[in-house]
Amino acid sequence: MKKIAIVTDSTAYLSREMREKYQIEVVSLIVNFEGESYPEDGLYDDFGEFYQRLRQVSYLPTTSQPSVGEFLKVYQRLARDYESIISIHITEGISGTVKSARAAAAMLPEADIHVVDSRAAAVGEYMVVDAAARAVDAGFSRDEVLQVIDHVINHMTLLFMPGTLEYLHRGGRIGGAAALLGSLLQIKPLLYFNWDKDNIIDLFEKVRTREKGIRRMLEMLDKAYANCPKLKTAVVHVDAEQEGQLLIERIKNRYPELSPDSCPVGPVVGAHIGPGTVGICCYPLIPQLYRIVKI
Repeated sequence: MKKIAIVTDSTAYLSREMREKYQIEVVSLIVNFEGESYPEDGLYDDFGEFYQRLRQVSYLPTTSQPSVGEFLKVYQRLARDYESIISIHITEGISGTVKSARAAAAMLPEADIHVVDSRAAAVGEYMVVDAAARAVDAGFSRDEVLQVIDHVINHMTLLFMPGTLEYLHRGGRIGGAAALLGSLLQIKPLLYFNWDKDNIIDLFEKVRTREKGIRRMLEMLDKAYANCPKLKTAVVHVDAEQEGQLLIERIKNRYPELSPDSCPVGPVVGAHIGPGTVGICCYPLIPQLYRIVKI
């Protein structure tokens, strides 16, 4: 039997290349929009079209977590060929996906299944899956892979800045007063996943301009780099590829040895934080990751 299978969900927004290289199984969330329901996983080549449609309506799409049955089918199939399954998902603070995965795992007590709450979504979830998949590929044991996952989750920093507060306000992710204040005074909020409040999206800091927000995120990176120059980095963007690429170039000019991954965000997460969002995510490498994780 093969040793370890990695499972995640569509909100990690993995590239085709990564999924195929590391044989990662993806369970899709469902997007309900304009009278249609479809798996988010089938849209990773058409994010631009989705956001164009989103900008033309005054409401948010709804989303559905994968069912317990969907996870059960995946786990049953993988358990026939793998000794262990590690299933990494969008945080329980904003989705019930982890609950579905845990319920399915509990139905297969004979299988060695470990369900992990990434404590993030999109780029944060991607970073956890990326490290886990590379560890498996390098021949790490199950316990070693779980240790890598714990390290990434507990040492990851993620800040992001929405293009507008409109989408967070519509989805109830930020209070009405904050949305009004932002629209009147053009205040730009820097946001993060607050682990002390069940991993909800919370305010980190307010800045007056978008450029000041970018600089503040770069200052966060400076601090992380000062603590550990071997730093895994990624830039996240929601339908803002050009701005995301410019941010990557700024990071590379600052630290030529770093090569941040570019992480676009799809409908389930992107509809709630809104087009125009950009952010930076990073975590320090530990010695066992030096040879396997590209910085």
